[in-house]
Amino acid sequence: MRGLVRKPPRRTTTADAGSLRDRLLALPGEEREGILLDVVRENVAAVLQYGGVTGIAPTQSFASLGFDSLTAVELRNRLAGLVGSRLPASLVFDYPTPVLLTGHLLGLLLPESDPSQRGADTLDRLEAMLAEEWPEAEAGKVTARLETLLVRWRDRSKAVAVGGAPDGDDMLDSATDDEVLRYIDDELGLS
Repeated sequence: MRGLVRKPPRRTTTADAGSLRDRLLALPGEEREGILLDVVRENVAAVLQYGGVTGIAPTQSFASLGFDSLTAVELRNRLAGLVGSRLPASLVFDYPTPVLLTGHLLGLLLPESDPSQRGADTLDRLEAMLAEEWPEAEAGKVTARLETLLVRWRDRSKAVAVGGAPDGDDMLDSATDDEVLRYIDDELGLS
């Protein structure tokens, strides 16, 4: 009869999150994801009562592993303790493979190590700030400045794509009249 009753999951604490974060920080950046993937796979194996992680491929879907809503919540609870923050009940459905879930958790544990998330967070803050009401004259200046930044960003992206910085003459030849005038206004402080 004892075999029919599941053991309650081991409770994790914020100390677990700190030790995991410290363990990851002590590793070179390229090794962090692999170690965290092992931790995720170990917890998946524990929740599903597998003998080990060998039957859990990093790209195998949680659905094909046999997850249901109860085991999904159990895994979520284990991982929430490890990362030290609340996680949604839909976690395994939002990130349906161990490798996708690992990437998400790595961003939560070490947000400074995920440059794509840092950029997205910055853009979210900018978008929220721009959603506020602005006087029309101020909104025009902000719009012009944002357009100038966008042109520079695109030029920089093109330079990275072709492996070098764009030639100043090429930039001038490809710029529209409005872009040139905005650039002059910016440089002279007229905008």
